[in-house]
Amino acid sequence: NVIGIIMQKEIMDFYEEMLSLVYSLTSSHVSVHLWQVFQMMYTMFQKDGIDYFTEMMPALHNYITVDTPAFLANPEHVQIIYNMCKTVMSADIGEDAECHAAKLLEVIILQCPGQVDHVIPSFVELALQRLTREVLTSELRTMCLQVVIAALYYNLPFLMDTLTKIQIPNVNGSLLAQFLKSWFHDIDCFVGLHDRKITVLGLCSLVNLISNNRPSEVSEVASQIMPALLLLFSGLKRAYAAKAKEEEDSSDEEDEEEEEGKDENELASDEDEVDEDGAQYIEKLEKSLNNNEDDDSDNEYSDDGMEETALESYQTPLDEDNCPVDEYQVFKNVLQSIQTADPVWYQAIMTPITPEQTKELEDVFKLAEQRKAAAESKQIEDAGGYIFQNTSVPQNFNFGP
Repeated sequence: NVIGIIMQKEIMDFYEEMLSLVYSLTSSHVSVHLWQVFQMMYTMFQKDGIDYFTEMMPALHNYITVDTPAFLANPEHVQIIYNMCKTVMSADIGEDAECHAAKLLEVIILQCPGQVDHVIPSFVELALQRLTREVLTSELRTMCLQVVIAALYYNLPFLMDTLTKIQIPNVNGSLLAQFLKSWFHDIDCFVGLHDRKITVLGLCSLVNLISNNRPSEVSEVASQIMPALLLLFSGLKRAYAAKAKEEEDSSDEEDEEEEEGKDENELASDEDEVDEDGAQYIEKLEKSLNNNEDDDSDNEYSDDGMEETALESYQTPLDEDNCPVDEYQVFKNVLQSIQTADPVWYQAIMTPITPEQTKELEDVFKLAEQRKAAAESKQIEDAGGYIFQNTSVPQNFNFGP
């Protein structure tokens, strides 16, 4: 009722707190009344709420991911999200909001495999149209490209067909060729775990195209595919290391907090000692804040860690800890498959790589085996057992052209 009053009375001073409350209420379950709130949020957006789109984003993400069946049950829900994203990407409210809009489109595509064919053309067209206008930041460029990459991963033949039908003003020639050119040009701008993972999976889908269904535009970029993949895997390796370090640091902090809690209980009877402990805590906090502002060493992993972009927090099924799709395994399987099934295409992809890149490729395969072994080991440990897996690369695989 409070949420409804704030939106109906257009009490803008409370919009941020209200949207935060909607996010909290939809974090684990979306009730019938909260679906009514979804409709009210759209009405608010249309009246005077467009400037609060980024604040709406966490709640909108919940509506899509927490109760996906209910979200898809009413076609109007998907249309509302599209209308909001189109409005944001057509208005002059800043590229940060536009990045969030593009991210929301990508989330829908990845959250609803095989269930949103009817909106894929509209999503792709909106993203590509935005790229025809001035873009100031690499974040918005890559986020728009990612909408198309997600559609490529969702259903590659469908996307290829869609690109032949879309008509975008001021774009001459093949839309697929234009997209591929932009994609490879900005390949080093995809950062973080999610962005690199979906890009690797998209490129693997391209590689896996059989010869009689492979457009000439894809064949023409064969020499760029493997260098792009190796660059992405190099970034992924650093990103996974950063994530592991963050989780380790978080675990250490929790242990320290538990110890501090024990110490505080022991010192509760001595007021002087408690005051001293409090002063030390404040001093430590101030030192930490100063280090964050002045010490670049604290940001060692900022380029590849989990916090380089707020959009990383809007998870998709590909980002879940138990996600069965491992980009290393997909890449390895695709490459081994085309080596046998399509040796000419395999040679076209592999011929351009240098000896140094061949070594990088071997390292990627070793990591693929290690990740597979770790995943299998975890499955058995969860069941109360243990497994030892040989992590060597199969000797019969040829890394050369």
